[in-house]
Amino acid sequence: MARTEPAAQPRGLRKDAARNRDRILAVAREVRDSGEPLQLNAVAHRANVGVGTVYRHFASAQALREGLVEHQFADLIALAARVTRLRDPVAALREFMAHALALYAADEAFATITTAPTLERSETAALRDELAAAFDRLVQSSAGSLRPGLDATDLLLLLCGIGYSARMRPDKATDYLRAMLDGILADDE
Repeated sequence: MARTEPAAQPRGLRKDAARNRDRILAVAREVRDSGEPLQLNAVAHRANVGVGTVYRHFASAQALREGLVEHQFADLIALAARVTRLRDPVAALREFMAHALALYAADEAFATITTAPTLERSETAALRDELAAAFDRLVQSSAGSLRPGLDATDLLLLLCGIGYSARMRPDKATDYLRAMLDGILADDE
């Protein structure tokens, strides 16, 4: 379910700089997906750009890891906006969490960066904050249907845990999500 398209370009980026950034991200994605360590010098060499070019876009390997998942934050932010328009807030929450689970299960780096205490890139931090606010609005709209005491942070942590479990047993992802949702939704009795 994870996209392979480049993330949205930062504002004011020249066309040649945008092409270099896209090439760097494409090569970094290949390196990461192959299981090789993400080293900026090696990425620069394989992307056929100067090391300085890579460092201008991504100051460290961690910053590059963050850049690799920014499009997933943007995808979830857009999804949250779409599902918020649904009349049934619980259906909206279910749809959002199913999509988010698919991303967490498919990309361990995304799940890790989503819950990291600090981020290097202000762009990634801003996207994460925007996603957290959008998710919080979804949870707030469903608050009457959730078990008391649960908030957006709790649901995010549970979802990341389910994502980890789904990476171990992909065939069970839907069952895990259903069990979690059944557990967090208050009984209608």
